[in-house]
Amino acid sequence: MADTSTTPDAPAPGGPRPGRRPRDLVPAAVGAALAAGAFALAAQIPEGARLTQFSPRWWPETLAVLLLVLSAWLAAGALFRRSATAEEDGPEAATRQGAWRLVAMLASIAGYGVLWYFVDFRVSTAVLFAALTWLGGGRGWKALILFPIAVTAVLYLLFGVLLRVPL
Repeated sequence: MADTSTTPDAPAPGGPRPGRRPRDLVPAAVGAALAAGAFALAAQIPEGARLTQFSPRWWPETLAVLLLVLSAWLAAGALFRRSATAEEDGPEAATRQGAWRLVAMLASIAGYGVLWYFVDFRVSTAVLFAALTWLGGGRGWKALILFPIAVTAVLYLLFGVLLRVPL
């Protein structure tokens, strides 16, 4: 006959994991703090004399509210999640290939800043997204050509045309 009792360290079946909830709420709290800081910084942006439908504060405030909503969602998920086994719950082990991908992605973003100085926004952004897609495992012409062009077009239409940000 199998022993059905649990050890003091093991969570009860279907119950909360002991000692994990506060740690699970840290990312949500950090996100909420970043959202509050971003909202406070956005409030300091001068409105200007000529108000339009979109003020200079609109985009930073929208991102701050979105970050706050996502942080609340993350906190709710951490509070109401059922316990999981150790294999399902823990992150995967770091690998050398993953570390190199991370470094390559960060270098691509830094290179994007340099490239944007010399080349038009549309070209440099398409190159960045193609590089990030390739580093993330995307293969094929749809992932490496269509996706970067579509994302670049949306960003250009949003910022260059709609918001009239000089790119």
